[in-house]
Amino acid sequence: MKGKDTDTRKWFIVMNSQLEYFAGMFYGGELLWSRHYEDAKPLDDEAKFRTIKSLTYGDVVMDYI
Repeated sequence: MKGKDTDTRKWFIVMNSQLEYFAGMFYGGELLWSRHYEDAKPLDDEAKFRTIKSLTYGDVVMDYI
């Protein structure tokens, strides 16, 4: 529709138990964490959160933005 926002995805960020933000993956699948909010990678699929959770030692939380 013209002039109407049609993006209904719910974006979220992921944080670990050290209060670091998920910033992506590197070197073939290692998780990259950052202490800076600006580095946080917004995600839109909860399956990605479950994958990050399964690859992380400790707790992770999801926060909708």
